Order: sequence, then structure tokens, then C-alpha cells
Amino acid sequence: MTTDPLRAALLDGRLANPDAVLHVRESAVAPSGMRAIDVLPMGGIAIRVLPDRGMDLGQAWFSGVPLAWVSEVGEVEPIANLVDVAWGNGFGGGLLTTCGLRNVGVPSEGHGLHGTFSHLSASDVTVERDLDRGVVTVKGIVVDDREVPELRVERSISTFAGRGRLEVVDVTTNLGDRDAEAPLLYHCNFGYPLWTDGAALELGDVETTARDDASRPALPSHLSPPTVTEGDEWVLEHRLTSGEGRAIVTNRDLGVSVELSWDGGSLPMLNQWIDRNPGMAVLGLEPANCTTRGRAYERAHGGLPIIAAGEHRRTAITIEARPT
Repeated sequence: MTTDPLRAALLDGRLANPDAVLHVRESAVAPSGMRAIDVLPMGGIAIRVLPDRGMDLGQAWFSGVPLAWVSEVGEVEPIANLVDVAWGNGFGGGLLTTCGLRNVGVPSEGHGLHGTFSHLSASDVTVERDLDRGVVTVKGIVVDDREVPELRVERSISTFAGRGRLEVVDVTTNLGDRDAEAPLLYHCNFGYPLWTDGAALELGDVETTARDDASRPALPSHLSPPTVTEGDEWVLEHRLTSGEGRAIVTNRDLGVSVELSWDGGSLPMLNQWIDRNPGMAVLGLEPANCTTRGRAYERAHGGLPIIAAGEHRRTAITIEARPT
């Protein structure tokens, strides 16, 4: 299916309502009342947008196949006091959880695990349907004003009919009059049934190291799902050696392949999170401009990302699903 049949259906009167092919439904999550926007494009990636959780993405589907890992926490309202590791109490997984903008990874320099972004509510949320292109775009603005200078993120999420393509574009602006630390990580989470026995991971051009000694056992077999067993989580750090980042998860038993891609100039790292524990069995693929070792580590090693006063930073990820 292409967008041309959509246009033809509109012109000749066969399509009575755009919802038939580009369905959008806005709702509230009980009991918190947290906002949710479900977008179901015919022949595309269906997504669930959570405006009150940093415009992040919950579950997603392609051809009826769930793509994301969802934790037992589920969809919960934002946590106000994100000290130490409290972030984990509100981590529902989903296709995308954004980490930052003040800290990524372990608690550091007074900032909690993974920062506050995914616990900020978006304003100016809009939904646009373009029938000529066969695309639905959800936009919103997320402002991190818990620290000076303020950082504003304009997020655009687009999913396409007739093709399994999803684009997330962020423009981050430093609203202050001095430089701001702004580490960023896109926590993309894959799990059952996509990431299970018979699945395989393919990476682009990278140099791979273990984050710590506990993660070294993952090095020989990180391209395949591990055996489900109790044990430490593993984190591998992949540094891009070419300009484009790419990671592909393929499950031929399901007949689905999912490709995650991004610009290596703005996001030169891919952190890979592996949790083998029962009830987890998750693969996190995390394009980033930093490691998950916290801002003090990045500062000490000269890698703490900075946005200058008044500066704009554009980052983006693309997810494409296709039959195998």
C-alpha cells in the first residue's frame, strides 16, 4: 500500500472517514488521568504516545506484532521527587523512554538516575493528519525548568501509513544566558515476542566494550537473546566508527525485522542494556551522546554534552519495521 491509493480513495468518495486508515484516539489512563494518544496507521507502526511522560512512547505494534518491552510497572503518572534511583519506580518500558536532560545513567552530582525528562508533562500537544503523505504527526513541547538555565524540547513524532516507519525528532534549546549540561539518551526497549529464542541483533560499525566487570560475560553473545536466569544486568558501550548509527533486531519466526537508525554526529554512542532476569528478558538499544556512567564521569573524561546559551540542538531516531 502507498499513499496514492489513500488520495484516490478520498477523491472518488470511497473513503468516508480518515479514521479508517489513519486512526487517532485520545484518552486518559485510569486512575491517574494521565494523557494518552493512540495512533493506528493502516499498514504502518501503531504507537501509544504519553504526553505526561515527556512525549515518550508506550507499546507499539507492526502487523499485529508487539514491538516493545513493557515492564510490570506499566503506565504510571510522573514521579515528582526523582532522588537517587526513584526513577526506576516509574519505568514502564515502552518503545521509547527518554533519559536526560541533566543526567544520564547512575545518580551523579545531585541528579538522580536518568534525569527527569520522562517525568515532565508536555504542553501545546497537537495531532496532525496528512492524507496526501499518509502520515500522522504528534507534536509537543517539554520544558525542563527544574534547574537553571531552562531547556526546551520541541518533539515531533511521525508514523506512516503503508510503511512501517516511525520518526522521532527533537529540537532542544537552551533558554538561558549560560551554557547548560545536556546529556541525552533514547532508551528504546525490545522484548517478548520480538526478542526471544531465534531472534538476532545486527549492529552497524562500532567498537564495543563492557561498561564494567559485571557486564563482561555479555561480550561473546550480545547479538542473541540470553537464557532467562537470575543475575546482574549487563551494559555494553558501542562507540560508532562511522557517521550513521544502525541496529537491527530480526525475528524470522515472527516474520518481522525492526531497524533503529540515527545520526552518529549528534548521538555517537549506542548503549546496550541486557537484563536476563525472569519477568524482564529485555533488550535496551539506546542511542546517546554519552555513556550511562553519570555526568561526573562524563565531565571528568571531557565528554559531558553542553548546549551553549541560546543554542539549538537537533537529534532524531528512526524506527523501521518490515516483514522478513
